[in-house]
Amino acid sequence: MSGLDLLSAYTSDSEDDEVNNETSNQNVDRLPLPGIIASWKGVPHHEEVEDDPSQHDGRTRSFKHERGNWATLIYINYKLSEAIDSWMFSVLDKVPVKCNIFSDEFHVSITRTVILKFHWIESFVEETKKLCSQTDRFSLELINVRAYINEERTRTFLGIECADCKGILTQFVKGVNKILAEYELPPFYDDISYHVSFLWCIGDEFTALNNCVPTLTSTLTHFLIEHPEERYIDVTKIHLKIGNKLYVFNLR
Repeated sequence: MSGLDLLSAYTSDSEDDEVNNETSNQNVDRLPLPGIIASWKGVPHHEEVEDDPSQHDGRTRSFKHERGNWATLIYINYKLSEAIDSWMFSVLDKVPVKCNIFSDEFHVSITRTVILKFHWIESFVEETKKLCSQTDRFSLELINVRAYINEERTRTFLGIECADCKGILTQFVKGVNKILAEYELPPFYDDISYHVSFLWCIGDEFTALNNCVPTLTSTLTHFLIEHPEERYIDVTKIHLKIGNKLYVFNLR
């Protein structure tokens, strides 16, 4: 398979459902800015936001901040063990460019980061919750390392690609895409590659990182043989992040 073939765009209420509200202020005009965008933190809605990459490791935003828009992502949370965490850090010595290990929550994205209008939020949450209630729990299998680059070609990533063992996640994503279409939002990528991104660098370093993929996949395979308990991600919940609010829905 050629390097181009591997190129993927990447842009991570009731007793059964947990809602983590990061603020108690419910005044629409004073809702905090989405915490998912680090450079927006603490900036009032009415102020112009200047993008300053030096304030967040050289990263730039993929879309302009606008009042009333809420960055939204549906994903699977992935809690690292000490063993897999150690393996990830060992990769830093095996790549030819300066890279960083993600310092925040690890996850498997199942939507792009999309923008919701405030008045869409309630119905979007309810539709996602309903879809989760109709979806069985499932497992993902860690299979190999793969290189990715974002659509703007401003950051390059390494991720652990995951296999959808029984096809349940693929059916779930189809359901999510139908919901997104109702709001005229883009579906998930056509060339779906479920993965846990763990390493990133600034700029287009796809070729350099992609050249390391065979070696890194070999080390991952060896790691999984020694730690078979790390091979599968058991998925029992789906996370929905909308701005500064996190919704967690149980699968059935």
